[in-house]
Amino acid sequence: MYQSILKTATNNPNFNFTVRSTPFPPTSFVKIRLATTSASTLAFIGGIAYGMMITAVVSYLVVERLEGLKHLQLISGMQLKAYWVGNFMFDFAKMYFTIIVTVILFLGYNLGFNGSIAVYLVFPFGILPFTYVSSFIFTADSAA
Repeated sequence: MYQSILKTATNNPNFNFTVRSTPFPPTSFVKIRLATTSASTLAFIGGIAYGMMITAVVSYLVVERLEGLKHLQLISGMQLKAYWVGNFMFDFAKMYFTIIVTVILFLGYNLGFNGSIAVYLVFPFGILPFTYVSSFIFTADSAA
């Protein structure tokens, strides 16, 4: 558009000009801001995902306590230790499946969060016992 205006204003039909746009290189502040935004977004989304997984575990524990599912299995002859070890191992496997997928995605997309992989791998050892103990606080599975 500007070239057409300048051709008319200068009465030169062969008038031509070229525009170049060269941005400045990003500053270190911008680079840090972009890296921090990526990490904070990932932490927020991961927190929601893992929080929902823990909610499912607590909800199941509350439902089985309220409906007496453990009592029913104890009457059928199951040992209490086998019941709790089985539940713990199943919850542990569910969590580790999700954690392994998360670690594979971190490594596959080369996100650079290699330091957090160790945190993800020890996460179930801390959260599952806490979840089992804190399930006694709730009296309804909808509140858990």
